[in-house]
Amino acid sequence: MRPSRSLRGAALLVGLLAAGQAAAGLSAAEQAGKRLFETGIGASGEAPQAQVGGGGLTLPASSLPCANCHGPDGRGRPEGGVTPPDIRWSELVKPYGHVHTNRRKHGPFDEGAFRIAVSEGLDPAGNRLDPAMPRYLLSAADYGHLKAYLTHLEARIAPGVSDDTVRVGTLLPLRGPLAEAGKAVRALLEAQFEAINAEGGIYGRRLELAVAEYMGREEESLANLDRLLDDGAGVFALVSPFAAGFETRLTDLAKARNLPVLAPVVVELDMRPAANTHVFHLLSGGAELASVLADYCVETLGLAGRDIALLRPAGPAGELAAAEVRQRLAAQGVDGVVEEVFRPGLSQPAAHAEALRRKGVRAVVVVGPGLDPVAFAAAADGAGWYPELMIPGPFAPQGVLALPPGFASKVFVAYPNLPGDRNRPAWDAYARVLARANIVQGPQATLVATYSGVKLLAEGLKRAGRDLSQEAMLEGLEKVQDFDAGLLPPLTYNTTRRIGALGGFVVSVDLDRHVFRPIGQWRRLD
Repeated sequence: MRPSRSLRGAALLVGLLAAGQAAAGLSAAEQAGKRLFETGIGASGEAPQAQVGGGGLTLPASSLPCANCHGPDGRGRPEGGVTPPDIRWSELVKPYGHVHTNRRKHGPFDEGAFRIAVSEGLDPAGNRLDPAMPRYLLSAADYGHLKAYLTHLEARIAPGVSDDTVRVGTLLPLRGPLAEAGKAVRALLEAQFEAINAEGGIYGRRLELAVAEYMGREEESLANLDRLLDDGAGVFALVSPFAAGFETRLTDLAKARNLPVLAPVVVELDMRPAANTHVFHLLSGGAELASVLADYCVETLGLAGRDIALLRPAGPAGELAAAEVRQRLAAQGVDGVVEEVFRPGLSQPAAHAEALRRKGVRAVVVVGPGLDPVAFAAAADGAGWYPELMIPGPFAPQGVLALPPGFASKVFVAYPNLPGDRNRPAWDAYARVLARANIVQGPQATLVATYSGVKLLAEGLKRAGRDLSQEAMLEGLEKVQDFDAGLLPPLTYNTTRRIGALGGFVVSVDLDRHVFRPIGQWRRLD
């Protein structure tokens, strides 16, 4: 089990859930049991003791609340090689007992056996429970409250879910320069939801769209999203929310709210290790595309070691991106690449071009935003130096089509997806949905991602089953393998992977005709 961050964090969680408790009509005992289950705080207002492992290590129960391992719904979710059991009361008291994955067998629990399991770590047959299971020293009142809440979990309904609807949210610009894009995405979502509903919905539940307004400014946009999530009706998941500029805040919110987020519209992916548990991206971001280009330098151009330079921005995001590329190269036996760090908006491209020229670099891979590749190429041209210039699509301005002639056949861009053959049946189906939505023009890449995001949403809901929960949805998405979302490379996820199509296409820049020319097939990173 992972310790909770602090009692303050536990108290905050209680506050966030207060409205949900009232709506659910919890009794006083169930409310007390919920607090104990989710935060480790007992009826006295203090945290009971919990003993961990065979050494008798004692910690406050607030560091090891039940929900950490068994999940907010009590069903358990595999993590770190441990599979916590389903501890809803109806599961515990099943008359035929249980046979666990480790072949441990026992009969049904009753209230006495439940108390012994919690306090002494023994099942009804006297078998020792998994060593990861703490032993809690609870008062009689706390035992009763916990049992009451485990019984209540039978009727626990996920946010935004009713017997006949699933409410799905999004965050879209409805005014200002991005309004047309936001309105097109909304129309596409509504058209796709209507088509799913016309076929009976998902397990008989209709999809219902709820929209919060993206304001461009981080705090206002997140405040609007918070109001949507807390409006009483609830939201089960988000699909295609605009989150440009506050990607890390979105991943933090999704994790805190236990909210699945699919196909967000972002500038760059949140790369913090272990931070992104609830956000499922469809396509690679800049760092992954830089790895695709680094692979191309090695496998196709035959470069290695100090032939290759990573041109990256200063700061944690740039460090993580460069580390990802270096790790990718090291796996292929390529070490010793050059790393040149710039300060976005402050560094002079000419200084970096000269530094890399002096080091004899033959290929420059741009690893992050903030330094104009066109200005960098102009500076290199002024020095008569023409390295292979490798630019991830998100960092490639239109000006790369008109670089100096010395860069002919030396400029490569990586994209997460290419339009492909518009005559394919998938494109025909997409075009029909656009027509139903009355979308004549719009941000094509965003619309394609939205269209595929809804297909992934429907797949996740189907995998979660009729007894719908956000935990089941997350677990179902983590088992998606080579899923055909229509217009993208196949999507694959697992417990640590949150980019479905991990890889990209490499295109060369034809400076004579000012066009991009695809080179080969999809290049996988997994």
